[in-house]
Amino acid sequence: MPGIRYVCVSDLHLGADNSVLTNLDDHGDHADGPAPLLVAVLDALRGLIRDSGTTEPPTLVVHGDLFELALTTTEIAADTFGHLVTQAWGDPSDPLFGPDPIFVPGNHDHHLWEMTREHLYEDYVRRNPPGNPLGPMEHVTAMRLDRNRPHEHEPFVSVLARRALGATDADGSAPYFRVVYPNLGLADLDPARSGETPDHPPERAVVVTHGQYLEPMYRAMSFLHNVVTPSRPPRLDVAALEGDNWAWIDFFWSTMGRSGEGEGAEADQTDAVPVLYELLQDPRSMEAIVDRVIDDLLPRNRSLARSFERWGLKRMGRRAVAMAAHRERLHADVLSPAATTGLTHYLDHPVRQQLVDEMGGVPRRVDLVFGHTHKPFAGRRRPTGYPGPVVAHNTGGWVVDSVHPEPVKGAAVTLVDDDLHVTDLRIYRQEADPTAYRVAVMPVNDALDEPNPLQDWLTAAVDPEAEPWAGVSRLAAETVIARQRQLENRIRRGTKAVRNIPPIGPRGW
Repeated sequence: MPGIRYVCVSDLHLGADNSVLTNLDDHGDHADGPAPLLVAVLDALRGLIRDSGTTEPPTLVVHGDLFELALTTTEIAADTFGHLVTQAWGDPSDPLFGPDPIFVPGNHDHHLWEMTREHLYEDYVRRNPPGNPLGPMEHVTAMRLDRNRPHEHEPFVSVLARRALGATDADGSAPYFRVVYPNLGLADLDPARSGETPDHPPERAVVVTHGQYLEPMYRAMSFLHNVVTPSRPPRLDVAALEGDNWAWIDFFWSTMGRSGEGEGAEADQTDAVPVLYELLQDPRSMEAIVDRVIDDLLPRNRSLARSFERWGLKRMGRRAVAMAAHRERLHADVLSPAATTGLTHYLDHPVRQQLVDEMGGVPRRVDLVFGHTHKPFAGRRRPTGYPGPVVAHNTGGWVVDSVHPEPVKGAAVTLVDDDLHVTDLRIYRQEADPTAYRVAVMPVNDALDEPNPLQDWLTAAVDPEAEPWAGVSRLAAETVIARQRQLENRIRRGTKAVRNIPPIGPRGW
């Protein structure tokens, strides 16, 4: 069997209180050391990779929401990430992953991509002699690693990783994160193996992305641009998509959530944005908050017009909250109709254009690996402009979004071998019965009629009833149940705290 070459994960949300990879005590407070489930999963993967006969440690690909930058403080996210690094790379003689992991930022850590863009542009300006015109700051990278400059790395993540290991910049065994955004393209570009020529694309390719652009919410500024400037020609490439929406994503999903009383010792879970984010779980609480805000903005008087205005604003506010709460990850299916349409559009236009531009055409077989929705699945899609079907693999998410079990939610690890065969190992799925948790190799819905030796080997190698996988399942069940209980407690406290916020309208300035 070809060796395991890439290990893809997403939506770890390290540092978030609802992440099963953040170490919390029974009361929901942050505890020292790595989360038990993090240790168990990495140990199980280490044994699996060793049994596969892989001669070199595989490359870790984290495609989005590695950190939680919207709903926790920077130092908590960084500290939790440090535990992952020490568990994976702490033993230089036996690292779990290779020294060049790849980071594809998502919406909750999009700000790290903005930091990288600024770092790259600073370097570009420094190297550009005076008198030469400066070009624009690029919104995206190439999808192919060999077309990105060697110094295109994520400085903050790499510094944190080396700090966790006590390593210097000269230490070649410490991880140095390369950044690709928003799409990573993995392909066999060796002409001796793939037959690639300038006019002949590789036989296979794997595209790895976070997946936020499948949701209409994250394309909102593109829609607004089209409304305001209807004469503007449609721009369907990935650079235009990111160029329209980057500030909106960065503000709301990666920066705004850290506003409030402050970070460090001053931070408090009663800060409004994190509380409101979790209170979207409770429609009655959100409706009460909307009513409270409108009452503050428009104090009561005997005017019939003012009363009608207050009633209308409350109706509009409740409707807006309901729309915000109806995010993709809260939909009961693995993909909502809107996200299904978004997936097809993303494959048809931004992804296809990048494949044509950078690989000379669309390969015969394309796999798309994404996350964002927190709902792992693998299924066949038929976008236009592709020689064959595309298999979409979702790696799920390592968080608990609801106080009740959601069987469609869970976490998976996607493995890619040397020949670019792709297989998904689901670590857990939320179940109503804790004893029903099982690690499983996920079959592809509408499976393709072609061999997948990685899938065959993994199915034989992973026995969910035996250790270490049975122990992983037990820990997953315990941790998910604990996070549900802690989330319920935070919602209860948050509802009370938000209702006690001082007036914010004319009486509160």
